[in-house]
Amino acid sequence: MLGVTLGNAGVTITNLLESVSPELGVNYSNLSTHRGVATREDSLAFSALVGIPVEGAHLSVGIDLHDVDGDTEKDWSIAYARPIEIFGQSLGARAHLKRIDSSNGGWEEVGLALTYAHDIADLTATVWHEADSSGPYGVEVMVSRDFATPVANLTITPFAAVNIADEYDGVEAGVAATYELNDSLSLFVKAAYHDNDLDSSSAYALEHDWSVGGGVSFRF
Repeated sequence: MLGVTLGNAGVTITNLLESVSPELGVNYSNLSTHRGVATREDSLAFSALVGIPVEGAHLSVGIDLHDVDGDTEKDWSIAYARPIEIFGQSLGARAHLKRIDSSNGGWEEVGLALTYAHDIADLTATVWHEADSSGPYGVEVMVSRDFATPVANLTITPFAAVNIADEYDGVEAGVAATYELNDSLSLFVKAAYHDNDLDSSSAYALEHDWSVGGGVSFRF
């Protein structure tokens, strides 16, 4: 009864519902950042993410609700990802539209990322621009690698990111750890160093700051 075809792609309501992959999470962080700038402090976040495979690609919609001093800040994102090939090299491509509801003032962002997966490390370059025509723009380059540990189901991921924007430069470096309790439930923690060259009077400034956070994620 629900097998209604959408267009000519052979996608039906039935198999769309069967292939939806929702994920829920709760996490706390003493400092949140985005693209190398400070966004909020001491927040407890509740997140939901829904992913749908679409003809060799992946569409995802996510929302984060942050409790900050009794107020609620809402971040959301829509992303479309698919594998591509450039000059014979396989890459992961991802386009996104997102809203950052920062304590310091919110904005919308559009971006396009390319990821190169290598045995040594994964390299991701993202070109981003605030949706406002006069908003800043820049490039973020991130390097990361997953390491298995002697503890079963525990993965350690060191990472480093550099943001080069028209209004500032920022850096982030840290390590994350994920422990898979089972196929659905996982725990994670993250610690990172942050710095940018914005004036110290700016609410978005980061001056040799550290963030620590952690949470739990459940995949249906």
